[in-house]
Amino acid sequence: MIKALNDILNRIKKIYVHPKTVKIASLIILTELMILPFSMTKMDLFNTSQKAVSLYPMTVLFSGFAQRGFNFFYASSLLLFLLPISFIIISVSLFQKKISSKVVYFSALIPISLYLAASVSGMNLFANTARWFYTLNGFTYFAFFTALVFHAFLIAHGIISIKRQNGSYMEYKRLLKEEEEKEEALRKRAADRIKKQKEKSLKNTPESIREENFSVEKLLKNSINSFKNRKKRSHIKIKITIVILFTILVILSTFIYTDLRNYNIMLTQNVNTTGKNQAEQVAAIYSFSDGLHAKISAFLEGIKKTNLSSPFPFQRVDIITTSNKTPVFLEEIDSSTVLPSFDVFSYTTEAGNVRSIPDEEKHITPEDAAHYITHFKNENTVSTPIYKAEKGTCIYIYPITFTRKEGQRLLGFSVVTYLKEILDRPYFQAKVFVFSISAVFFYASIIIVLFLADFIANPVIFLCGNIRKTANILSGMISSSAAVEAERLIFEENIKTHDEIKTLSIELKNIISLIRGILPYVSFHTIQNAEKNLSSKSTTRELCFLFTDIRGFTTMCENMQPREVINILNRYLDIETKIIFENGGDVDKYVGDEIMAFFSGPKKEINACKAAMEIRKAMRREQKAAAKEGSATISIGIGINSGPVVFGPVGSKTRKDFTSIGDTVNLAARLEGANKEYGSKSIISEAVYENLDDSFICRELDLVTVKGKTEPVRIFEILQPTEKQPIEAVNEIKKLFETGLFHYRKRKWKQAEKAFSECVEKHNDAPSKVFLKRIAHYQEFPPKNGWKGVFIMNVK
Repeated sequence: MIKALNDILNRIKKIYVHPKTVKIASLIILTELMILPFSMTKMDLFNTSQKAVSLYPMTVLFSGFAQRGFNFFYASSLLLFLLPISFIIISVSLFQKKISSKVVYFSALIPISLYLAASVSGMNLFANTARWFYTLNGFTYFAFFTALVFHAFLIAHGIISIKRQNGSYMEYKRLLKEEEEKEEALRKRAADRIKKQKEKSLKNTPESIREENFSVEKLLKNSINSFKNRKKRSHIKIKITIVILFTILVILSTFIYTDLRNYNIMLTQNVNTTGKNQAEQVAAIYSFSDGLHAKISAFLEGIKKTNLSSPFPFQRVDIITTSNKTPVFLEEIDSSTVLPSFDVFSYTTEAGNVRSIPDEEKHITPEDAAHYITHFKNENTVSTPIYKAEKGTCIYIYPITFTRKEGQRLLGFSVVTYLKEILDRPYFQAKVFVFSISAVFFYASIIIVLFLADFIANPVIFLCGNIRKTANILSGMISSSAAVEAERLIFEENIKTHDEIKTLSIELKNIISLIRGILPYVSFHTIQNAEKNLSSKSTTRELCFLFTDIRGFTTMCENMQPREVINILNRYLDIETKIIFENGGDVDKYVGDEIMAFFSGPKKEINACKAAMEIRKAMRREQKAAAKEGSATISIGIGINSGPVVFGPVGSKTRKDFTSIGDTVNLAARLEGANKEYGSKSIISEAVYENLDDSFICRELDLVTVKGKTEPVRIFEILQPTEKQPIEAVNEIKKLFETGLFHYRKRKWKQAEKAFSECVEKHNDAPSKVFLKRIAHYQEFPPKNGWKGVFIMNVK
């Protein structure tokens, strides 16, 4: 099946590339367009029996339907005589080689473009109802869509011809074809290998290897499916085209919707106002003339004459009254009122054609009269017509009354009848115009966008082709066993634009030139093993890690531009980094507003804590400065841990980074995050605390089990360096907190609560507040037996 399809496609390709294919197709289509109709005259909406006339390209100017003058339909119809002229030129070109292919191409493209323009123009001029499209000759549709498809083909043919004249584009296509051939060869080798495995398995006894045969056959099917479902390469041209066309389509759709919606609202209001006023005027004339025949007939004759020039001509105007002598007053009519039958067809604008009016339209039943009165009295419907679907008409009703002492006596109704097609005609013609113009614009946009996509993407594509060509040369030298020849490594810089792509192409050429200059000094063995990292040995080291994270940075940057965010972030990171370097540390990495730093040496813990205190001091200065400026303030969270880690290159074969991994690093990161739990600023592990001697005043903060671990860890908070004065308040915080912590772990809730409360009252200590909440919880829900005061952290 696939082979047969490929054969058909190859035959079509051979036919397409034949030099006379386009010429013969053009002659056939031009002949078709000359003899088939391309449009049709307007429908007579009042006389449905009269049929519209089909218009033909060669006779439309003599039919009397193309109004002479400066209008688009007449001009495009006149230019349709280019069809036979083009037919002659293309016919001669079959035998006369002097006529160039460009002349033939434009001889086909121009008249077909004009034909499409004439068809669209005729549609906008003559299409006045949906029935116009239903009754349009089928050959007209056939001719139009044939012209449209062939026009699209000619445009595509022209674009392809332009591309083929570009040497860089053809070179790029050649490279792509070579890659496809290589991939095809790889797939073929894989399929052959699987086939050989299957043939080898069939040599065994069928009973013993049935399952093996099945597995090999399944493997073959899976391999074929994997090749069929392989990821296809996406092209930048397609992406650009889709994005631009989608944007245009959204804009066009929005324009069509809003424009037609607003026009429909305005038109409906205008129509309803006209119809209501017409019915009201007729009723008023009858009332004011007290039923005098002469005045009423003169008025109806007058509106009949003006109706001919109206944008919404009515079908007729009727006055229908009642012969019932029992008075009915308009003000007294309600749902229980029994109305008479209005059976007197008093007046009509169709006085000479009364017999052609259906009898049911010459009188109004009591039920219809009640409906009309309800419609009239409702403020929401008084200005809207009553639609008669079976007749395809809309009627505007207004009650005719005489003023009496008792009120407005109801005599009958004035009825103005419109054909719904007449009322819908302006909106329908507007829809036809808007949709046709939008379709033409979108079709032209597709053509323009295709050229624009080439203009944007071609420099990138050509640059990719040059890079691919150079990469293939380099790859061939590395994979071969021959000597490396520097002169083989070339980069063609042929970008014609004068933008960043041109600059990039020049820089790449410079890089390739540099590599070509280095190649003679590098051995072939080194180049072949360039992907191997022989210095990837890792070591175990004792390091102290410091993690910092800026609190409130995200909130502060919410209303800032990206460039401002980067500047502020770099400022804070620069402050922290300088302090870390000044205290003998080094930065391992930056992760957003977080820093991972490490310290080594015998005083690594002291240096890390000194750096932490100095960072806090610097951030307090920043807080004061931000407060003066009225901007958002930030704070810092710090976690420090010390211990053994694995230090060395970590990463892929193409990208490595020297870093540290291990539980020591993970715990330091967890301690930094624990500050949020306790409201603290700097948390250190017990391993760090034991190496601080008396350099800092610290308090034991808690015994915790961090996420991912089962063993509890004792943590401490650095309050301040020992050398800093005064220290009385800090010592009191330390004493009160540790007293409360001691009673807390002994489950002496009252004593613990007293110590923590005093610490909060005197120093507003945040960790004490945390423990007060825990005590309140444990007083209500006591911990289990064997509880040792360990707090389990479930967040990082």
